[in-house]
Amino acid sequence: MKTVGELLSQARESQKITLEELSQRTKIDPRYIEALEANDYRHLPPTTFIKGFIRNIALVLGKNPNELIAVFRRDYQTGKVTNTTQKHHSFKLNRSLLAHSQLPLVIIGIILFLSYLVFQYRTVIIPPKLIVVQPKANQVTTSPLIIEGTTTVDSIITINDQKDTNTDNSGHFSFQLALPIGVSQVKITATNRFGRTSTQTIPITIISQ
Repeated sequence: MKTVGELLSQARESQKITLEELSQRTKIDPRYIEALEANDYRHLPPTTFIKGFIRNIALVLGKNPNELIAVFRRDYQTGKVTNTTQKHHSFKLNRSLLAHSQLPLVIIGIILFLSYLVFQYRTVIIPPKLIVVQPKANQVTTSPLIIEGTTTVDSIITINDQKDTNTDNSGHFSFQLALPIGVSQVKITATNRFGRTSTQTIPITIISQ
């Protein structure tokens, strides 16, 4: 029993029509016509387009398009054209699997991006932390005064708006400050790279040794 491709090829050759001539008259790519006649459905589009090709070619060759499409359906049911449908469904399945496999990566990327924005916002808006370990408020001590504490990394510590010092890699700072005998106010300010500041003012009483 002949396939639709064999029937089309036989009809074309009996009328001495070349592939190029048939292509010009049907406006179908000659590669598709050749593949259809050879039953090479791997190089053809989905079945809906194949039926359209068969109908146009049949009309040009003076054949009954419904009969040829019926032969094509028979070939389809017997498994002779499963390649094109399997290829089409496989393509859709692969696209679906690809989309689902990429979804978690997209979600993770969005979460990381939002986390980065929040971190940058907090860095710019929130002032640096400032924890003064010593001296304590109202402490009575001798000069030089030991000042020690921690702040946000990369911040600069200023004492009484004059003495600047950098912190170590962990944000720790420690230095000595000479003060006169009597009551003094020690103003400690931490300034981050965005210009945000945190300040503590500590009253101190200095006595003679």
